[in-house]
Amino acid sequence: MITRQNTMELYNRRVKELLPGGVHYNFHLPWEETPIHFVKAEGSRVWDMNGNEYLDLYARFGALIVGHGNREYNESLKETIDRVLSVSHCDMDAEALELIAKYIPSAEMIRFGLSGTEIVQNALRVARAWTGKNRFVRFEGHYHGNADNIMGGRAPRSGEPIPSDFRGDLKGTAGRAADSLESQSYLLPWNDEGALEELLRKKGHEIAAVITEPVCVNGGSVMPAPGYLKKMRALCDEYEVVLIFDEIITGLRMGLGGAQEQFDVRPDLTTLGKAIAGGGVPVSALVGKKEIMQLLVDKKVIHAGTFNGYPLGTAAVKTTLEILSRNQGLAMTEMNEKMCEMQQIIQKEADAIGLPLVIQGPPACSAYHCCASVLTSPSDYDFEIMSMDIILNHNLSKNGILVSTMSRLYPNISLTAEDVEWFRAKVGKALAETKETYEEIY
Repeated sequence: MITRQNTMELYNRRVKELLPGGVHYNFHLPWEETPIHFVKAEGSRVWDMNGNEYLDLYARFGALIVGHGNREYNESLKETIDRVLSVSHCDMDAEALELIAKYIPSAEMIRFGLSGTEIVQNALRVARAWTGKNRFVRFEGHYHGNADNIMGGRAPRSGEPIPSDFRGDLKGTAGRAADSLESQSYLLPWNDEGALEELLRKKGHEIAAVITEPVCVNGGSVMPAPGYLKKMRALCDEYEVVLIFDEIITGLRMGLGGAQEQFDVRPDLTTLGKAIAGGGVPVSALVGKKEIMQLLVDKKVIHAGTFNGYPLGTAAVKTTLEILSRNQGLAMTEMNEKMCEMQQIIQKEADAIGLPLVIQGPPACSAYHCCASVLTSPSDYDFEIMSMDIILNHNLSKNGILVSTMSRLYPNISLTAEDVEWFRAKVGKALAETKETYEEIY
């Protein structure tokens, strides 16, 4: 007999017959994800096939910044579908581009794409063309998409920091093109000025770009050390290296100007994605200095894509920026205030029961970790901390609070006081269940 409680379990089995692993994405993690299939969403709440209700602080990996069922956002997409769905250029291009240029400091010129992975690869291509050099520098714990040349790997701490695959790499993969890691990049510890300066002094003549998350959200929402990004900017200038900020997460979530405005550091190129289009449709963007982007104007660099600048995506970008910028960004201010209130609640509850817990990073893309002190480097986010975080993630989900897989908290502008109270009522039980597991382990 099929009951309401086993509806989703049976559905998952059906999906798994055709969908590898039963999920739409995967990393090399030593556990199996059990997907939750949702049937309804409104504001900051979602409901699954079994009728369970959740507060959504997952927001589709941070993309859904406008919230579920935002009427203005949805109506703009519906109007676009009915009016002009599939053409190469439409009558919203200028408005969307001008809004990005208005708010993102580095956006002197803009090109649209679809995914973060592909727009990062195009940024690297432009940087190589501009400098005439081949290699790029990236950092441990950062994530810039799932392309062969930029995901995972480990470099020795002495000698040349050339990355290679290693056993147990959470972002490691079979089938990687031979030598794609080794031949293209150097991999450095983040927040280490000396390591970057030494590498650029020795190898700057062959380095086209330095690419970084300005806040290492993917490595645990680790903030840059004071002055680190400014030093990075100065070093790139000194050695004629293109500085690329990957703001696919921090863009819009750290304010309309992104992290570059917050830290007053202007990169040469910036990649944007996720929240830039509100969360309902995929859009990414490569933005940067006019003289560098001129390579695209002159057709010296190819950037192709069937759906680049598609009307539905352009409408989403335009409407999202209009919504978020209204009343001096009041909606985002209120979103951050509610998120900070929830952070205080979970911290207080954890402290009360003696569960080690820290919260760090910008409010709109922060993370919590089951440990005693704030992480200052992505390398601090080890498997032990990650495992306890995953346990807390699971317990939060059981108790009606969805969070991103790697313990990130992604609010949206539809959060209400009632959502905060929902969080307050549910989070204590999830923490208590996690404390029981913590005591068994430690």
